[in-house]
Formats: sequence, structure tokens, C-alpha cells
Amino acid sequence: MSRCMVVFLGAALILLLGLTPTPSLHSQPYAGVLLQAVKDAVRNLPAGHEPLQREGFPLVIFYDLDGDGMEDLFLLSTKKTDGMGVTDLKILSDYSRVFEAKAAQPFFLHIFLRRQTFSSILKTIDLGSKRVFGTFHSFEIRHGARIPFGIEVTFPNRVGLERAWVLVSSSSRIELFVFQEQHNVKSYVKDINGDGFLDLVLFEDLFEDSVGYETYASWYQWDGITYKRYRSVNILRNLRTFLQTIRQHILAKNWDAFFQYALQPQDASYAKASGAEVALKRIFRAPPPPLYSVSGSETENIGIEVLQKKFIDLIYPEILENPFNLREEGPESFLLTFRLVVEGESFLLSTRVSMYKNFFGERLFHLVFQ
Repeated sequence: MSRCMVVFLGAALILLLGLTPTPSLHSQPYAGVLLQAVKDAVRNLPAGHEPLQREGFPLVIFYDLDGDGMEDLFLLSTKKTDGMGVTDLKILSDYSRVFEAKAAQPFFLHIFLRRQTFSSILKTIDLGSKRVFGTFHSFEIRHGARIPFGIEVTFPNRVGLERAWVLVSSSSRIELFVFQEQHNVKSYVKDINGDGFLDLVLFEDLFEDSVGYETYASWYQWDGITYKRYRSVNILRNLRTFLQTIRQHILAKNWDAFFQYALQPQDASYAKASGAEVALKRIFRAPPPPLYSVSGSETENIGIEVLQKKFIDLIYPEILENPFNLREEGPESFLLTFRLVVEGESFLLSTRVSMYKNFFGERLFHLVFQ
């Protein structure tokens, strides 16, 4: 049986808890000790708390927290005050509730340790007052390890999405870590430095005079108990520095320095061994239609005849905001088109600019060797 699953308990549990049965495809997925464990958990909720339900079934995550071979319980509840409080997730997930002040109600996560004949409450975590419920799931912190691990509960709100992480490093060390996504703050979660632990990166866009919309990337690392900010970089300023340094190397035709600075190490070694005439064709291409060479004749790439001419200037478009779109796997590369002015004519050329997987090191960017 999987250590981690969201469980909608069946008709037998409904009868045990005294709830009104509701037809469901998940009517009898569990029996025996698991049913008894959930029965005990619901009965042992703090006074006034009621479990959140979907189609009449309590929503539970099972995970072996203490390594005894038995899956423990993570259960969400709300506390009814003045007779108010919704437990039906279908209603709680309705986004229109964000505009209703009276829709706010407290949410809690309860952790129960399961024993052979009973379930005992280990900890109750106050998630705060919310209007809309989003998702509820577990995630690995260390790849392939049972512990540490996290439970995520999300809450859509007027400005975006609040993500609450309950971080479990042991049965006695459980921390709450909360961050907010909104129109100018995005996140992605991935092991960016290859140490086996999940990392959190937040991107925040802020307008600055003379710069534009600068993007600050903050790297949060697992410290054994929680996530703490480890390092921050600004994207736009560093990108401009990267491009200007490339410009200097190209205009000087200092190709070894250009390859060393602009490419990933393995690509730089290949480019140096191949020589400029071969390597540059794999870095710079003609831009996609409808952009063509300014001189009127489309060029496939930088050929030997261009390399032999005197380079006059290299002109980039003005970049006023972070050009790297953020996707689930992290920042995407972008296509940069620029003008290379040589003796007697000029050309439009394109190259693809990418960020390193771990862009908090000495190098943030590189050109893609195609």
C-alpha cells in the first residue's frame, strides 16, 4: 500500500461516524484497522472541530511519519463558530467565496500517529482564517527518503495563491512555512543544485527607475528543519552585464574568451577545438521570418566571409523586463535577435539565451549551442 494517498472513506466509515451516506465510486476502499484509525482520529479532534469532506467523506492523507510501518494520518478540519463553518470541499473550493467577507473560516491540520488499536493526536497546526480551499497533498523534501517530507495546503485568495507547507523532519520537529504567489511573485520547486533536497525559488518583479521591471530571484534551501533564504540575485542587471561582455568579445573577435564566457563548459571546449568558423554557426542563426538581414540578403549564419570583415558595432534591443518565462520546470530560454554591423553592411542574427539550472552560482546565463 502506498505510504501517501488521499483517501475518501467508504460507506462503512460513514456509518461508524454517524454521517449521512452518499453514493460514491470510493465507497469501500479500506477496512479493518484503517477504518478504526480514522474513526478514532475524527472522534479525537479538538472540541468544536469538524473534518473537511468531499461527497460526505473526510479528506485524509496517510503517510508513515515515524517509520513503524503503519501509515499515520493528516486530517484537515474547520472550527465552527457561532454556528457558521462549511465542511463540504465542493463549496469551499468555489472561488467566488473570495469576495465574501463572511465566508472566512479557520482551517487546521491535525496529525495523528496510528497504533495497533487506536490513533493519538500528535499536533494541531492553525492554518489561519481562509475563504477558499485549493489543494491538499504531500511531497518529498529529500529524493527517495521517507523523511523529511512536507504536506502542502493551498488557499486561493484575491491576490493569488497562498501555499502553506507543513514540514516534517521528525515526529517532534514539525514547522509551518507559508509563502504567497501573486501577479508579481512566482515560484517553482526543484532541486536546483543537485544535492538531493528540494529547493524553493521565488521570483519577484519590482519596477525600478532606469532599469525597468527588475526581477529578484530568491533561493530557499532546506536547513534540516525548515526553508530559509540562502541567496538572492537580480536577473535583469546580470543579464545586461552578460550581454555587454559578450558584445565586447565579439567586436574584438576574441573567440576563445567569448566561448569560455558565453557557453557551458562542455560546449566551450568543443567550440575552441572546432574553431570560430564552425562553432559560430551553431550559436548564431538567421532570425525566424519575417526578420531578415538589413542588407536585403538573408544569411543562414555567420560565414567565413563575414568573419573576415571588420566588425563595427553590435546592437541589442532594449530589454526592460525579465525575458525568461517561468514554467513548472523553471525559467525558459528566450530567443535574442540583434544587429551585427560590419564593414559595408549589417545583419540581423539570433541566438538563444538560457539560464543555468542553478543560476545562483558564479554564472547565471549561457548561450545555447545548437
